Amino acid sequence: MLFNRLREVSIIKCKESNNFDIISDAVSRALGQIGGLGSLICPGDMVLIKPNLVSALSYETGAVSNPYIIKAICRLAKEAGAARLVIAEGSSLITNTLEAFEASGISRVAQEEGAEIVDNKNTSTVFMGIPNGFLLHRLQIPEVIMQADVIINVPVIKTHDVFPATLGLKNMKGVIQQKDKKRFHRWGLAQAIVDLNKLVLPQVTVYDGIIGMEGLGPNCGTPANLGIIMAAWDVVAGDTVASRIIGINPQDIEYLRLAGEQGLGSTNLSEIEVLGESIEEVQKSYYRINVDFAAYRQRGIKIYETGTCTRCRQVMQTILFAHLKDELNLMSHHTIIFGRGITPPKEIEGTLTCFGSCTQKYRNMGEYLPGCPPHPFDVIDHFRKKSAR
Repeated sequence: MLFNRLREVSIIKCKESNNFDIISDAVSRALGQIGGLGSLICPGDMVLIKPNLVSALSYETGAVSNPYIIKAICRLAKEAGAARLVIAEGSSLITNTLEAFEASGISRVAQEEGAEIVDNKNTSTVFMGIPNGFLLHRLQIPEVIMQADVIINVPVIKTHDVFPATLGLKNMKGVIQQKDKKRFHRWGLAQAIVDLNKLVLPQVTVYDGIIGMEGLGPNCGTPANLGIIMAAWDVVAGDTVASRIIGINPQDIEYLRLAGEQGLGSTNLSEIEVLGESIEEVQKSYYRINVDFAAYRQRGIKIYETGTCTRCRQVMQTILFAHLKDELNLMSHHTIIFGRGITPPKEIEGTLTCFGSCTQKYRNMGEYLPGCPPHPFDVIDHFRKKSAR
């Protein structure tokens, strides 16, 4: 039964963000459309729920998972026979995970539902091999993740500062260790995410699109008020449908394209059966920032790009729009270049700063920020430290 339903993705409207009964009914219907947790969970199973808690923010911002969705999943899992519930997450580099649990309201839910809270950044781990990994062949993963009989993934539908969107596959990055969060950027973030999912692919994904986030996601954007809950066994198919709903071509999300090409699931809408609401009935194109770097050059911020991929462009845009928007003077004594086809300008003002792996060949001409793309926090630290000297 489950095998025959793998390519089904359900969409349920849910405009209410604060009413547990309404949200619980929507979650139940979304999962019921694809067969329900009873077709997945066996009596006595340990069920692990992986929310999205990138920062210590309220769910009303659209940045983190709605606690009422988590509560509804806990109850449905127990009804299906789960004997142990674990809610596990590892927040961003600069966020205390337990504070994020508290700020979101999920700590309270865990207490009410008898679920354990696990900080993936501060728990016992094991090294696991990835025999079919293209980029990664071994990763340090929390033991509790590998012990789970069932993993339920609960991403928020958001824009992202590296990719056009962060969805189900990207949400699983919250299981890796602190030291690997920056390494993923150094090694090649899109393929690293795909290789990670070859190891920890969730059994079912419930998408929190009640609020969501557009603009400067995943945590500095604007609430999108999408008003839906989705469910899918195939997270690649679910991500494909979610991206279409918010006006993004799935092929433009590199980790999603690679996941489809490498057999983790389907990105072909003709192979996916959408249940409940149609994509067209709930579509809302998310706003995404688009920077004119020429305009910044007129303001004294010398940034040049040619043949830039989405990853580096979006990191640079977010740095300019959010992280350093009040400190742009830190970048004024640099000539910043990035992109596959870039060559340094004939007149270099200040220090040549080579941004991203594609500019490595010019590293001896100035400074080099490695990564595909560089991690935003590494870039911010770099400019702040240079200014302090």
